Order: sequence, then structure tokens, then C-alpha cells
Amino acid sequence: MRQKLERKSLQDDATDWLRRAIILGEFAPGSVLTEIALSEAIGVGRSTVRAALFMAEGEELVMRTPYSSWRVAPLDAQNIWEIYTLRAAFEGLAARILAERRESCGTHLVDAAFEALHRADGNDTDARVAADLGFHASFVTQTGHGHLIRRHRSLAGKVEWLYRWSERHWPLRQPLVAEHESLYRALTTAGPDEAEHAVRAHIDSSIHLDIAGAEELARRQATG
Repeated sequence: MRQKLERKSLQDDATDWLRRAIILGEFAPGSVLTEIALSEAIGVGRSTVRAALFMAEGEELVMRTPYSSWRVAPLDAQNIWEIYTLRAAFEGLAARILAERRESCGTHLVDAAFEALHRADGNDTDARVAADLGFHASFVTQTGHGHLIRRHRSLAGKVEWLYRWSERHWPLRQPLVAEHESLYRALTTAGPDEAEHAVRAHIDSSIHLDIAGAEELARRQATG
């Protein structure tokens, strides 16, 4: 029997619209959001927009400032560090679990996701984002650890937001396959300590690159 259609409210649709607009960079980090402008852009009433803003605030994509104005959350050094270190905690644990249980879990999802990196390398941003995030999701999913999979998925929007921001400023900064090859080998062949270390080293590299980039952008804005 076919599944019933998912019922979504107008508020859910508005929240989805706002979330994707922020993640895709249509509203820059730190930019002001007004209920009137959003109401016109989305095509819904201000009360629906306000509810969507509160939902996005709960996801930490927007923030309220004094006098009840709204802004897109900043992508400064602190926020970048927090997103990446939380990701490293989830994915480091996943790598450890997968290495410990590789015989029963298998690696077919990771293998397929690594092949997808080959196809996306040098492609457009959407293809690169999907392949990169898909690879990282693959080894978390491969563990079969339901709670971990759900927690990791809850971070996916922020990671995509950060990834697209980085690609916008420094496109094709790292070849996908070369960047992930050692991580793939560790996930599919190494022991728990080495697999976890490979994940953390991989993410540490992104932390340093993106924080340095954010600081450079801040310097340009201050002098420009």
C-alpha cells in the first residue's frame, strides 16, 4: 500500500523556504531579515513569517538582536569552529564504530559514496556539495546507529551552509577525491583509533582553512 501524503502546514513551507534561502547564500551571514520583506518574497502573511523565523532561530540559522530585529547567524571563527568540532565528534564516533564492527556493518555505502566523489570532482557546486556531504553521511549511516544517524542528520543543514559559503568564496579549493582518499582508506581498512584520527584530521584541515578565510574576509570588510 502506498504511504499517505505528508501533511505540511504553510508555516512548515515558509520555514523550508527560509532555511534553504539561508543555506544557499541568498541571505548572507549577518544580514538583516525583515518580516515585511520576507512576507513579500515568500508570499505569506507576517505571522507565518514570524513563526518561520522562530523555527530558524531554533536551528541557529537566525538570531534576534535588540529591539526585536532579525539577522542571519554569522559565520565567524567561533561559529565555524563550533559547527566543525560538533561534526568531528559525531563522525569520529561513527568512524570508530564502523572500524570496530566493519565485518558485520560492511562498507558498501562508503564504497559507493567514494565513487560518487569521483563523478562530482570538478563539477558544479551542487554536485560537489551533494557528493561531499553524501560521503560523510555514508559512514555514519553504515554504522546502523540510529541515534547517531539522527543527531548527525540534524547538523546537515549547518554543514551544507558552511560548505556552500566556503565554495562561494574559494571554489574548487580542494579536489574531492584527493581530499578524501586517505580518509576512505582509513574507514575501510584501518583500526578504530586510526579511523577516528583520520576523520578528525580531515575536519581539522577544514577548520583551519575556513577560519583563516573568515578572518581574511573580515579584514577586507574592515579596510574596504
